[in-house]
Amino acid sequence: MTTPIRKTLLYLILIQGGNYIVPLLMLPYLGHVLGAREFGVLAYCQAVAQYMVLLTDYGFNFTATRLVSVKRDHPEGLAEVYTSTFAARLVLVAAALLLIVAGIAYVPDLRDHADVLAALFVGIVANAVTPIWLFQGLECMRALVLPTFVSRLLGLVFLYLAVKGPGDAALAALGVSLGNVLLAVCALWILHRNRLVKLVGISATKIAEALKDGFPLFFSFVLISFYVNFNSILLNYFHGPEVVGQFAMADKIRVAAQAMFMVISQAFYPRISQYHATDRQAAQRLMRMAMLAVFSTSISLFIGIELLAAWGIETWVGPQFDASIPLLRLEAVLPPIISVAVVFGDLGLLAQGRARSLTNVFLGATVLHLLYVVPLTRYGGAKGTIAAVILTEVVGAAAFMWLYFRGAAPRARSAARMSVASPASQEARGADAG
Repeated sequence: MTTPIRKTLLYLILIQGGNYIVPLLMLPYLGHVLGAREFGVLAYCQAVAQYMVLLTDYGFNFTATRLVSVKRDHPEGLAEVYTSTFAARLVLVAAALLLIVAGIAYVPDLRDHADVLAALFVGIVANAVTPIWLFQGLECMRALVLPTFVSRLLGLVFLYLAVKGPGDAALAALGVSLGNVLLAVCALWILHRNRLVKLVGISATKIAEALKDGFPLFFSFVLISFYVNFNSILLNYFHGPEVVGQFAMADKIRVAAQAMFMVISQAFYPRISQYHATDRQAAQRLMRMAMLAVFSTSISLFIGIELLAAWGIETWVGPQFDASIPLLRLEAVLPPIISVAVVFGDLGLLAQGRARSLTNVFLGATVLHLLYVVPLTRYGGAKGTIAAVILTEVVGAAAFMWLYFRGAAPRARSAARMSVASPASQEARGADAG
């Protein structure tokens, strides 16, 4: 592992410590104070809000990061990427606001929780204007370590001071959003102070091009997020918020633990993307290192969750969430499966610019998921939902691995025929229409 990647990994681990460890500290308090039912309401609203996060992110955290990593030595090109991406995200924030307002106006279930959704929307806006993708592409994540910790801790303090009973779900949502707001302010101030990049004049055409470039990945994330967040909505429909609360507790713990190998992937992604445009052999070496790090971490997570699930939930969030223990143990198989998808999907296909391949996989997996998630959830409850997710993730991981190795063989043969190739020609071969 090269020194810059080691540093990036360290900074990402510290940042994700703020993004995941601090929210994990919120879970036991929210579980005790709100209760399983109100915690389920909060989880339900967060699932709805996650669609708006998906819309405003639009896949830019991958596509824009890749462009920044390639253009970081060209100030004019970098400024254009930053400005067009930032403007495009503001357009998407406006679209998200219209959707939230329409949902509250016409959907009774959403209207009943309008205050929670409004508090969550504050965080959606803040997340949209925070250029994490720029810092990651420039490999200067160190600047965000302290702001991330401070912002998350202040949000946690607000939550502890403001949330006192089952009727405070909206205040809990506001506490979550507050951390995003503070981080956004700090990140934008750091950009301005250090003059890392500047806004430049761009046309509406450039904004449209940014949206067009990001659409394949956005559509991919829409598909996968649809089935992920649809699970909570479906559980709420068939079994009510109490079951959603038990499922959400197990799922949030698993997702927080899973962040350990996601951080490793994020550390490798910008450099692998850059090397795919300049040095394919170096990209392959980094890919092998990333595989070893990600797979070993995911297997360790599986073992740790299986061994510590009961102890962790009983001592951490209390006996009212005992029903989450078997759910968490069942979800323990997901990190190893998802790690395969991360390696061959994000670091393999996406780093090569093969976003359409991801879209095709996500589309097929989502259609399959819809075929069995409804009956499994209706008759199997939360365990049935998790079984459906496991099956879908297995299908997706297998498809990513097959596409990656199918594309690797032709490139290897091409490299053997053309032993001398310019970086430009290598970049051209890296593109894949999917």
